[in-house]
Amino acid sequence: MIDSEQEAKLIGSRLQAYFTPQWHCRYRIDVVNNVYGLEFNFFLDIQRKNHRERSIPLHSLQTTDLTVLEQVVNGVRQQTELTLNFVDFGHVRWPESQRWIR
Repeated sequence: MIDSEQEAKLIGSRLQAYFTPQWHCRYRIDVVNNVYGLEFNFFLDIQRKNHRERSIPLHSLQTTDLTVLEQVVNGVRQQTELTLNFVDFGHVRWPESQRWIR
């Protein structure tokens, strides 16, 4: 059983270690549905002006259960105001809120 609160705290602590706000930078968290590895991956994505985009791996959630992912994402949203970008989810809704995953 995965403790979603513990996973969210782990992602938040790793985010604090890598996140240093700077001028002319865009920051976001990418949540990737890895269908081949059967897991969800979290990345910190940094785009500096006139530089390449950089992606830092934060954590891999070893499950394909969307209910667990929704709880982890809600925990991460409580810790940070960064934008969350969902990649490779297609046309899927969250199990609890029934909103589209975007």
